[in-house]
Amino acid sequence: MSNVPFIYSLFKQRPPAEMNRDQFARWFSGFVDGEGSFQVFLDRSYLRVMFRIRLHIDDIAILYRIQEFLGVGKVQINNNSCVFVISRLDDLKNVLLPLLDQHNLFTTKWLDYLDFCLIVNFLSTASTTRLTEEMAVWVHPLISGMNLGRTEFNYSLIPTIITIDPFWLLGFIEAEGTFGLKNFSPFFQIGQNIRSSMVMDAIIAFLQSLPKRFLFSLNTLPPHVSNSLNTSTSVSAISISSIDALYDYLMFFLLDMPFQTRKGVDFYYWCIILHFHKFGYFYLSEGKALVVRIANYINDGRYSTNPEKGIAPSNDEIISLLNIPLPVSLTPEMLHVDLAKAFAKLNTDRNIWVYDNGVLMNSQPFLSFAAAMRSIGYASTSVAARRTIDTGKLVGGRYTFYSFPQNPSN
Repeated sequence: MSNVPFIYSLFKQRPPAEMNRDQFARWFSGFVDGEGSFQVFLDRSYLRVMFRIRLHIDDIAILYRIQEFLGVGKVQINNNSCVFVISRLDDLKNVLLPLLDQHNLFTTKWLDYLDFCLIVNFLSTASTTRLTEEMAVWVHPLISGMNLGRTEFNYSLIPTIITIDPFWLLGFIEAEGTFGLKNFSPFFQIGQNIRSSMVMDAIIAFLQSLPKRFLFSLNTLPPHVSNSLNTSTSVSAISISSIDALYDYLMFFLLDMPFQTRKGVDFYYWCIILHFHKFGYFYLSEGKALVVRIANYINDGRYSTNPEKGIAPSNDEIISLLNIPLPVSLTPEMLHVDLAKAFAKLNTDRNIWVYDNGVLMNSQPFLSFAAAMRSIGYASTSVAARRTIDTGKLVGGRYTFYSFPQNPSN
């Protein structure tokens, strides 16, 4: 990301140093816990083993970095994806396995790793990799019980997390974390199958123990990490949504960590949006417009393969916004909710123009959010207009709200 120096100057922080080999090894184990795959399969009548990491093509640089770090394996490109593969038995046994034995995995993927180790060690001493009848009796139950086929989980075999290692966590976040926006408000989330709840519990404890770094705010509480379960997918998602907790605790912790993948791009722009919210710039029409642009750029919006790839605002545009005098200033005693309420009080008499599929509904603006919502058949207490005004985001698949009339060409 070309504007990383700008990001760190904005938060008056020094960019983190590059990882040493031990730190990268710990990062790698966390990344493998999220993105790694241990595969055992039959190639005609031969038993094969393979470790691989598959990513979007935009993240190919980290696969070459991993290849350089390990000194083995190869990187392949397949359309919009890229994959790092180790398939040579010697490389698996002498490089990958010793590394992961030293820097353990902590999800249920460790159980796949243990089965994988059994087969790698067996093949490395076998006279042939051709599947014999005796080998088949032994190996077929292992193959069918790995990865998605696993039905038995011996949790006593999985290493216990004593303390979360920050570099392991960074790797896991880069694999499984999300720097997201809901109604253009930042949140942080990590998802994982409920079977690895012990890992999620350890991460929750770590996040809730982070030290406060933004000391200007006096009343911010430590992060409250919520935990929700999607029963249809069995995915547990832990998340933080408080602007104050994200800014004062989590953001500065992660700014100290050297991101290795392009998820760092999402994080840095997410930090900008978080800054806009924390200090109130989001509540300016200019601020909301920049947030909309960033929202359309980060995550899937930044992929080179996206035909509607977003365009991020320039540093100069961000600086211009930050130079606008704010009608309300954050004080040490204020929580973010207090700041938001102060801005809301300034906008009680605002004009709201409503468009139905781009066509102006009324020749005169509505004078309140409640009136605007009633005009489209919604309850007057709905917050949809307040959350989406000046963003261009559709409500009900057809309505948009603006604080100023739009040009017919728009």
